[in-house]
Amino acid sequence: MIKRIWNILGDIKISFVLLMAASATLFTGSLYAGNHYSLFNELNRLRVQDWVADHITLQPEMVWWIPVLFIIMACLGANTFICACNRVAALIGPRKSGSGFHFFHLLTPSIIHFLFLVIILGHLMTFTLGRWQTTPLKQQSRVELGEKKQMLRVQSIRDIFFPENSAMRDRIFQTTATLINAEEKEIDLQFTKPAFIDGHYLFLDKIKERKKEKLETEPAENIQDDENCNKAYVYIEKERDKQEGELLLLIVFDPGLYVIIFGLTSIMGLMIWYFVAQKMTPKNGKEG
Repeated sequence: MIKRIWNILGDIKISFVLLMAASATLFTGSLYAGNHYSLFNELNRLRVQDWVADHITLQPEMVWWIPVLFIIMACLGANTFICACNRVAALIGPRKSGSGFHFFHLLTPSIIHFLFLVIILGHLMTFTLGRWQTTPLKQQSRVELGEKKQMLRVQSIRDIFFPENSAMRDRIFQTTATLINAEEKEIDLQFTKPAFIDGHYLFLDKIKERKKEKLETEPAENIQDDENCNKAYVYIEKERDKQEGELLLLIVFDPGLYVIIFGLTSIMGLMIWYFVAQKMTPKNGKEG
């Protein structure tokens, strides 16, 4: 009975069906996410099991596809694992002679399949174990980091503006926030330049509040008032909208990130090695 289930789950036809089902589910989910952005945007800051638990009873018609997708991906992972194991067993069983180089070359595709499962597990760790914390960032405020409750103090926040002769004058070019940890060590944060502390990534973020002001306009120079001319191009703005916002600190704990990076790096290295080794293998060499 177990062998029969093993063979059914490892069938290549099942692989095709599962891939099509996963594609159809993802496409359906993209339609829901596109039409209800604010709802699904919450997934960027919540663990998937917490988000589903909050919405599955209130909005099941929009959330149903996420548990279905997890079930399909679990079946696809089992299918991939069984197929890879069957291929490895087929290679090891009849092996009597031949170089280790040639054997490892034949084994590489199966290793890549196992690494694909490692990447899936890494994503699962991110979705289910990751933590996202957002807190306002102000002068001399204190920030609690992670479960260890490590305290960080905001020593200073400095804004760098574009030069006065620039078209972007009076606009912020970069912001630097300096934090102090318990050891009195300075930690500098900038936009697109995060910091890594005790397994946590620290990012600067900002909520922009656009304040619209009444614009004064005047006729542009050297433009004649022609009835056929587009009036939108006849007037120029003297003042621009001002943007203000609250500076935020985003703290991310992602245990699956390193697993994903390891899997992707290993796959790329093995694929490069595989194609290089394939050219080194004699054309009359036997493939197992």
